[in-house]
Amino acid sequence: MDWVQKTPASADGLSGTNLERAGEHNQRVILQGIRANGPVTRTDLSALSGLTPAAVAKITNRLLDEKLIKRDGKILGGRGQPASKFVIRPDGAYALGLNIDRDHTTLVTMDFDGGVVDRTAMETHFALPEDVLDFVLKTIERLKREKPFIMKRLSGIGIGIPDRLGDIPLPNKPPSYEAWSRIDVCAVFAEALGLPAFSENDATAAAIGELHFGSGRMHQHFIFTLISAGLGCGLIIGGQPYRGADGRSGEIAFLSRNLFSDLPGDGIVQDHVSLYALYAYLAEQGVKVATPGEISPDDPRQAAAIAAWTDRAATELLGTAAVINGVLNPEAHIIGGRLPAALAERLCERLNALMAARLPQAPCIAPFRPAKASEDAAPMGAAMLVFQNRFLPKPEVLMKTGTV
Repeated sequence: MDWVQKTPASADGLSGTNLERAGEHNQRVILQGIRANGPVTRTDLSALSGLTPAAVAKITNRLLDEKLIKRDGKILGGRGQPASKFVIRPDGAYALGLNIDRDHTTLVTMDFDGGVVDRTAMETHFALPEDVLDFVLKTIERLKREKPFIMKRLSGIGIGIPDRLGDIPLPNKPPSYEAWSRIDVCAVFAEALGLPAFSENDATAAAIGELHFGSGRMHQHFIFTLISAGLGCGLIIGGQPYRGADGRSGEIAFLSRNLFSDLPGDGIVQDHVSLYALYAYLAEQGVKVATPGEISPDDPRQAAAIAAWTDRAATELLGTAAVINGVLNPEAHIIGGRLPAALAERLCERLNALMAARLPQAPCIAPFRPAKASEDAAPMGAAMLVFQNRFLPKPEVLMKTGTV
């Protein structure tokens, strides 16, 4: 199935080429130049890409014909004809972004300019593949009825999903949930929807969402720690997601909690830093919650327990965070996911204090900051996978392979 792509490639920056067979790459480069810098003129795009003015003119005319970009005024006052400025057409393309996790499923529809035109969520613990597929199909049927966008411009579905979703031990996980480990998620959704499908680890998808819709406006090198039903970490290096040799970078959840410290007890970091870990800790204190919306630091019945758990979570993350800081030298360490914003802010404050106290000789300590993207960073990042793979620059376009 040509539409299925398990590990989408990252963009290679705005560098065009005049090599033969590079037409698709050049078009993607110009489109990204407009998307990232618009409104821009053809002169701007030529300077950004290194392509000749004639090549840029040909590509922009083609993009206008394909209704992926539009003119947005002109620069007046110079010699000759006023130069047109170009921007992305939000309605030029749309993508579905699906985030599947143990405690929820969220589906967004995003336009080409990054605007979310529809969002729907299913707060169901351990939903099975058939439940999630039914949820997506029913949402698409509703969208067809309501027509909030041009359905024929729907370009694909991106899926942000935790690695080994079905077989990671978690409290109350039913045996049937192992079904997730027996299916090819991309193939299932591509066949059922008749759309190209692309998948990514949920933490990396959230990091991509933060890159495009949050801290990426300020930082091109950052770590994104996703605290949701489980724990994950996405790496953004040089403005691109870094996946590692096997696509498994950022697997901090499975590190021994005693690897860097003498914390009491055994287990892995995820056992103590996740929403499920928070729910379990609150239950031990006599407070029963099952969704992020039920967590309330301002509730006197929860406040003390939440504060204690947040301090504990900072201690659990400290060793891992210190090693990441020293090895990767990021600009920032972002905390996000479905953890309520007040808790994420408190966790960042505590980690900043601990890092300063424990690493007095470190030449550079990246600050911890709450995510700027919404809790939907993962599905929005998943939607970006579609645009990345269908329209934006990919390094392998320039690589010779055994197929044409």
